[in-house]
Amino acid sequence: MTEKPFTGRVQHLFKHITYEQMAEESGGTRSASWWRHVQLEQSDRFNPPLLKDLPGIAKLFRATEEQVAAMIAHEFYGITRFPNLRSERERRFAEDLNALSEEDADLVLSLVKRLSRKADVGLNEQAS
Repeated sequence: MTEKPFTGRVQHLFKHITYEQMAEESGGTRSASWWRHVQLEQSDRFNPPLLKDLPGIAKLFRATEEQVAAMIAHEFYGITRFPNLRSERERRFAEDLNALSEEDADLVLSLVKRLSRKADVGLNEQAS
């Protein structure tokens, strides 16, 4: 396989943070040594991440768990086609939403919920 999206993301992160920080920011899903092996493309020395590791790696990558799973499926198993269960709108918003702090994400969620209630009220009024 020539494309390595997972390794590419790790190599990009390494320009900004250390292996130890990767281990810490991923919630300890993998050791600093493991991240080093990935970054150096020593694929024979490490195993693909487990499903239980996806939340921590997604946090480190500032990506969704689905995006991380797709990177792993592509790089480690050669799977390039699989159904996308997210709507186009969700996919458009995902990257920006994942970049927000928890506080800002909560604020956006409350705004979206408020706006969706107004939309529901408007639809109900039109139906009457």
